[in-house]
Amino acid sequence: MYSPLRSKKDLEIILQKLKKPENYKGYLEQYPTDAALAAEVLFIAYLDGNLDGKTIGDFGAGNGVFSLGSAMLGASKVFAVEVDADQCELIRENTKGFNVEIINSNIEEFHTRVDTVIMNPPFGSIVEHSDRVFLEKAVELSGFIYSLHNFKSAEFVDNFYKDNASIIRRQVVNIRIPRLYKHHSKDHENIKALFYTCEV
Repeated sequence: MYSPLRSKKDLEIILQKLKKPENYKGYLEQYPTDAALAAEVLFIAYLDGNLDGKTIGDFGAGNGVFSLGSAMLGASKVFAVEVDADQCELIRENTKGFNVEIINSNIEEFHTRVDTVIMNPPFGSIVEHSDRVFLEKAVELSGFIYSLHNFKSAEFVDNFYKDNASIIRRQVVNIRIPRLYKHHSKDHENIKALFYTCEV
């Protein structure tokens, strides 16, 4: 168990130390959320009152960065939904001792109501609008949504949320991506993204 958090920086340091995959799967568009941005998103959700004491859905959970952070900030229970079995093993290791239930399945197969969804879904770069099913599930199953999306998908995501929820927050952020795939030429690259907070 970790000691109580004193600041957002404390959380960032802990999240930075989580175990990560040795290899990422491009066909699943696995791009991890960096620790600094994850801590920022989580603290915003916490200060909004949508995390402490709440049930959380971490959709496309990856290695569990949002799951662990949610649990450490007081979530009553976290459902980490992740299709990749290898990532689920990492979630199990990274969230040991916390109330995190790991669901190894497609997001379509998850049907449990939660208070809040926090997610960094596929960007739709390989399969266009592959983030749609995550968005649909989030508005179906939760009251509040905190989500990250590729800036190139802005029009699609804007229209989806305008039709299905109320946009509370929309801001440009950068996701810091290390060299993950063969086509990456830099050790690190910042991907322009959008961070949304929505009420359903």
